Amino acid sequence: MGKDGGTKMHCPKCKKICVCRAIPLNEIVGYKPDQRWYRTDHPDINWFRRGRQCLTCYESFVTSEVNEKFINELVELRNALSEIKKHSEQYIGESKQASMTLEKLAKSLGVLRALKFYKETD
Repeated sequence: MGKDGGTKMHCPKCKKICVCRAIPLNEIVGYKPDQRWYRTDHPDINWFRRGRQCLTCYESFVTSEVNEKFINELVELRNALSEIKKHSEQYIGESKQASMTLEKLAKSLGVLRALKFYKETD
């Protein structure tokens, strides 16, 4: 607990770790007072929301408490998507290079066909 009555946490406005106090969600514009949330499309994802106010800049914001296992899964999924993106960009680059090489090969073969035709007519 902070000495001014609150908990030290990251403030999205200050971008610092500072003392923030809990406030009712209905004090934050646009938030319903319900604290428990879940996803109907993913019933295993649920969280608990809390209103907060930074005692340094007085910004009001909402934090969410989730199971740490969920955060770890999210990090693994982000890492996997990052790898997929990297490999797909590499594939696109290599396929463009292969396409250009095939075009050059087709032109070269066209020249060879033309030469063969030229020799046959002599």
